[in-house]
Amino acid sequence: MTPKLFGLAEKTETGEPDPARVRIWGMQLPDRAIMYRREEHRNQFAVFDDAASAESRFGALFDITLIWP
Repeated sequence: MTPKLFGLAEKTETGEPDPARVRIWGMQLPDRAIMYRREEHRNQFAVFDDAASAESRFGALFDITLIWP
């Protein structure tokens, strides 16, 4: 199976995800979701059950929401 790309993006004024302002990228696999981000010259990875779990964890912390490009 080919992984499905997703992102966690900043919200527009209407609360919709803004595709031009994705802060964290990830990929949905059959049995998990893996997210990647680079901060302060360090690579950071996180593994979740699915993309929705990633959004519930990081969405509240950074005020970002799930987007499927």
